Amino acid sequence: MFDGMKTLTVEEAIPGLGRLVDLALAGEQIQIRKGNGVVELRPTPAPIVPPKESLSPREALRRMQDESQLTQAQADQYLREVKEERLAAEDRRKA
Repeated sequence: MFDGMKTLTVEEAIPGLGRLVDLALAGEQIQIRKGNGVVELRPTPAPIVPPKESLSPREALRRMQDESQLTQAQADQYLREVKEERLAAEDRRKA
């Protein structure tokens, strides 16, 4: 039924919204127009659920890499930023 980029009106999208969501999750580009505005249906990353167990930074990094598209450099940068934020928060508490 749908192939390629689809742009539908709200009225056209409502009856088949479930199917449109399935197609968007499968990688189809779906846009819905209302007046001059356009929204796009697209998948987003699954929400991060904090683990119940305490993880070492190295294990947390390994899990993030396994479950995402982070490169080693991106993960290292993330950990540097987290460390800097923690140190800054500790400094603020001491002041």
